[in-house]
Amino acid sequence: MCAMDRKTELLVRVYFVFFAFILFAILILGQVVKISMVEGEKWRNQGGKLIKWKEVEGERGNIYSCHGSLLSTSVPQFDIYLDLFTVNNKLFYDNIDLLSRDLAQHFGKSEAHWKSTLIANKSKKYFRLFTKVGKAELDLLKTFPIFNQEKNKGGFIYERYNRREKPFKELCSRTIGIDRENASKVGLERTYDKLLEGEREKRLMRRLPGEIWVPVYDVDEVSHTKGADVITTLDMRLQDIAHQELVESLKEHDADAGTVIIMDVKTGAVRTMVNLGKGNNGEYYEDWNYAMGKSTEPGSTFKLISALAMIEDNVVDLDTKIDIKGGVKRFHDLIMRDSERHGVRSATFKEVFEMSSNVGMGTVAFDNYGKSREGWKKFYDRIKSMGVMNATGIEIHGEPEPYFKTPYKNEANSKTRWSGTTVPWMAHGYELMMTPLQILNYYNAVANDGRLMKPFLTKEIVKDGQVIKKVNPITINEQIASPSTILKAKKMLAGVTERGTARKLKVDNISFAGKTGTTRINYSDQEEVKKYNASFAGYFPKKNPVFSMIVVVYNPKGAYYGSKVAGIVFRDIMQRVGSKANLLKPIEIEKESAFGSHAGYSSDYKKILEYAGVGYQKESNNKWVTLDKENQALTLSKNKIKKEKVPDFVGMGLRDAVYVAESLGLELQINGVGQIYKQSKSPGSKIDGPIAVYLK
Repeated sequence: MCAMDRKTELLVRVYFVFFAFILFAILILGQVVKISMVEGEKWRNQGGKLIKWKEVEGERGNIYSCHGSLLSTSVPQFDIYLDLFTVNNKLFYDNIDLLSRDLAQHFGKSEAHWKSTLIANKSKKYFRLFTKVGKAELDLLKTFPIFNQEKNKGGFIYERYNRREKPFKELCSRTIGIDRENASKVGLERTYDKLLEGEREKRLMRRLPGEIWVPVYDVDEVSHTKGADVITTLDMRLQDIAHQELVESLKEHDADAGTVIIMDVKTGAVRTMVNLGKGNNGEYYEDWNYAMGKSTEPGSTFKLISALAMIEDNVVDLDTKIDIKGGVKRFHDLIMRDSERHGVRSATFKEVFEMSSNVGMGTVAFDNYGKSREGWKKFYDRIKSMGVMNATGIEIHGEPEPYFKTPYKNEANSKTRWSGTTVPWMAHGYELMMTPLQILNYYNAVANDGRLMKPFLTKEIVKDGQVIKKVNPITINEQIASPSTILKAKKMLAGVTERGTARKLKVDNISFAGKTGTTRINYSDQEEVKKYNASFAGYFPKKNPVFSMIVVVYNPKGAYYGSKVAGIVFRDIMQRVGSKANLLKPIEIEKESAFGSHAGYSSDYKKILEYAGVGYQKESNNKWVTLDKENQALTLSKNKIKKEKVPDFVGMGLRDAVYVAESLGLELQINGVGQIYKQSKSPGSKIDGPIAVYLK
């Protein structure tokens, strides 16, 4: 073949290959156009069934107390899946016994159960092993045989998600808030949702059989941007005290609900906010924010605001005599009564306030404001000028505005229309609605020499260790009334606790000032069983106040007066909080009462006395001893416990007494708390039944 023929043949072959490539490229391009343009939606839908992008929340920030205690945090949890189909048979069967042993040892059930489960699922592509596994358990699982291999060899797959937890459980739960996916968030979790929320991420997910979606990549390889942290003003030491005392009172009085708020007088910082409602099982839970969300007629705690208005308008003074007509008086077509029949005909305005006379407050208000529309407007305007008709503006969502009728409109609806009886009834806390927090803010203002602060729950916001926002106290009103009016209000509040309705709440180690409140809540229905709310608002100590506090108990059964229900809770919280805050006054005790007669376990006394550096004389090696003071020395003497004989429990603490009783097969009937000072049967007598012991 000549050279020309070979060249022609070569060119033909080249052209053939070239045109073949062009044809192939055209076919590929046609398929691309067909798939993307013609069948694009079909294939995208198909791909979406097997793989998709999922938006995942970043790690949510924490909420802390004012002392750094963790109040709400995100705890990582994991769902564990296995793809045993990808596991090499030799690796699987060589290690299945060891894996089954480890699973049984750490996660319960038998080795045989785990072995049979794993073998049954060997041929399956994916199956779920565990749900809601913690980080420690996940790390442990990663060390197990087979699971400790590389991802594509060991078939170990997990998906991470975060669960919100509150280390203090019910304490302050409603105020801290709830972070819910399928419902509205509440509390601080809602207020700072955007700041707490970490940066959202896109995570590529693949579909497993059973509509299970797992990450394509290891979740640990994805960066998790944490949200900001919220530092609150809440003091969980005080919260715990208030919670304990309130729940005890609610149970004792079978009340519907209750709330306690403690505020810092100078700043308005909320230190405690307890909100408890009764569940269907009779127990009490943080089910609603009664403190800042529940508006009711406040009753007698509103008398402070009425008194401020009337004194500021110079229509009355502390020593002004008021005809209270024995506690019963008619205003137009309605009869007003004091809560108790006292028979007093005349009293000064200060005494009217101290004894919480509805008739006295109503009379002063009616005589000076209640006889004309101009008078109504004057009373309304004075109260409004103090800011009483505005919400506090606390940062939690859901605070209602205070409700007051207006005399400037002639309403068609009789329930909202101002009438001739509105002024005297408003004067003692009816025909208006306020929340406990709104009422407390004015007691706090009086304690703060007239300065009205904005209540707040947030101290600062921290991001990546840096303070990005610091919340400073905000003054709403520099002076709600003149200094002289505030001073008179303080005298009246102090008089309530010294001579008035709260005099029986007085204690020796801390002073306080405040006002009782007893509100009839169903007065419009005379046929129904009477229902009341009991309240007490005030501040402590009386001089240089540190804290203000309000207690409201909703619908207590049996006792219902503010002084006998809410006032007791106030007193008990105050004493315990005062102890924590070093506000209690020292009380002198006789030196010889420092060590009284005690009885108990010898080893305990020796440890305590030696630790305290107190000398003692040891007269017995007996296990049970009596500690007595003889002359100037402490003596440990024998306290012999005999079988079948009643022991001497006097001087023992409850723990030791119960231990001794159980060792003798005795049943103790316990009365009181503290140290045993009396018992129902004489020591040494024969044991023939239960023994009552009395402690104080």
